[in-house]
Amino acid sequence: MRKSILIFGHGYATQFIDISNQYTKLFDPVQFEVTVAYLTGEPDKKIKERHLAENVYFLNLSKQATRGLKIAAIRRMFLLQREKKFQIVICHRYKPSYVMLWVARFCKIPVLFFVMHELKTLHSMPRRCLVAALMQKNMFFAGVSNAVRDDIRRDILGVPAERVITLYNMIDIELTEPTFLDRPMAREKLNLAKEDFVFGTLGRLVPAKDQDTMIKGFSLIKAQCPHAKLVIIGDGVLEKNLKEQIQQLHLEKDVILTGYIDQGFRLLKAFDVFVLTSVKEAFGRVLLEAMLAKVPVIATKTNGIPEVVGNAGALIDAQDPAQLAKKMLAFYRMPNTEKTGWAEKGSQRVMQEFSMQRFYDIFWGWVGEKKI
Repeated sequence: MRKSILIFGHGYATQFIDISNQYTKLFDPVQFEVTVAYLTGEPDKKIKERHLAENVYFLNLSKQATRGLKIAAIRRMFLLQREKKFQIVICHRYKPSYVMLWVARFCKIPVLFFVMHELKTLHSMPRRCLVAALMQKNMFFAGVSNAVRDDIRRDILGVPAERVITLYNMIDIELTEPTFLDRPMAREKLNLAKEDFVFGTLGRLVPAKDQDTMIKGFSLIKAQCPHAKLVIIGDGVLEKNLKEQIQQLHLEKDVILTGYIDQGFRLLKAFDVFVLTSVKEAFGRVLLEAMLAKVPVIATKTNGIPEVVGNAGALIDAQDPAQLAKKMLAFYRMPNTEKTGWAEKGSQRVMQEFSMQRFYDIFWGWVGEKKI
């Protein structure tokens, strides 16, 4: 008889579908039946089809129902646990973890993982006290980087450090590589000229990503780099502010805000250099995509970013336009052979450190060696 596995998330934004699939691939379908469940989000056939799991459940709870004590969510997951008798439960983010911490008080669940994807998730005193009260010996808390793991260890109460581990976000190389558009096609999609040297980024336009510094850094080199362009793929609350900044710096022809592009990562090969200027970043999965696409990387020394980039990219201080400009200018003037070397180095790092096989070995090291 196959063992039942639950992967439980808050909602089915694209990055969390990818993460659900990452964890689903840990389990041989001959031995395991995997169920994915989401607290929020309406049932959607197309979303369901994007999952590798055998079963996908949409609890479709309102915002109100996911606040406070979350009684409705606890009741429904309690009933699902009684029906399926999950042997391993993997929760992503705090609210699904909160729900299953309570369910585990009333139902036997052999192994539970609570994976945190942001910093300071367990910082508040009510959350710290709840975890201390409900923690059991068969539970692990995990961060998506050592930076998040260490942040949890500082905040958490009554949980031994060895039960707070790192489970990196990984990338499915076999599935992702074929989806990249080749350089000419990606550039055509973005209306870029053949001679353009493109610094690019992909992400939400929010304060944590700090595209303001990116634009300032680019403005410092533009006069020396006549063929340079800056392409920013994404949307968000700062879009209006960034457009005003671009106008003030007279960069309307050279800085391109594309807005949101579905599966924008497929266009990464259009870039000559990928830039990430985050001031807060738990991991930085887009860096894996850029490195796999063989695009050299400039990124900030922020939280989990150095763990992703290692020595395969250029790291700079956050909120330092001058330092960023220096690195951008260096890549602009760099011989193609040297840029190719950086690109190959990044690609090799992804394959060695962030492949599904690597993740499989790490995860089953924790479960299979009975460290519970």
